[in-house]
Amino acid sequence: MTVVGALVRVEESQHDAAWQTLARLPGVTPFALDDATRLGLVIETASLDEAYQLLKDEIPQAPGVLSVYPAYAHFGDGD
Repeated sequence: MTVVGALVRVEESQHDAAWQTLARLPGVTPFALDDATRLGLVIETASLDEAYQLLKDEIPQAPGVLSVYPAYAHFGDGD
């Protein structure tokens, strides 16, 4: 299993829409940070490739997402 922590910068007016969209992605759990222009994500996937695909293709497409910064990664056996 791969676990990635990420910081997401969002447009303040789109914070709730981004949260709801990201929460629907498989393996993605958003969490609150200190202001409405940021949110945190925990991404849990079976492989590093799956986590990379979410970071590269899925997360940036959520409404209001300006950028995504991976901040932590743990790679389980076989990744």
